[in-house]
Amino acid sequence: MENPILEAKKELIQWIKEMDELEDIAELLELKEQKTSGNKVAEAQSEYIIKDDFDERFAKGIPHEEMKKRTFAFIESLPWKQ
Repeated sequence: MENPILEAKKELIQWIKEMDELEDIAELLELKEQKTSGNKVAEAQSEYIIKDDFDERFAKGIPHEEMKKRTFAFIESLPWKQ
């Protein structure tokens, strides 16, 4: 059994190969441009959605002394071989 998507693509390719009207081909090219340019715009806009909240995250972070204590405690808890 063949993949239905591949079958549909083959039908579309055959239909396009048989097209002789320049206007129809131009419409297909327009549709292609809309589909590909839509992705480019969406990707570029997604960059600006991300908020730079480094200062807020840094302020909520663990203080240096507390991290130092936790690190030493973790190292001491490891099963070191003698």
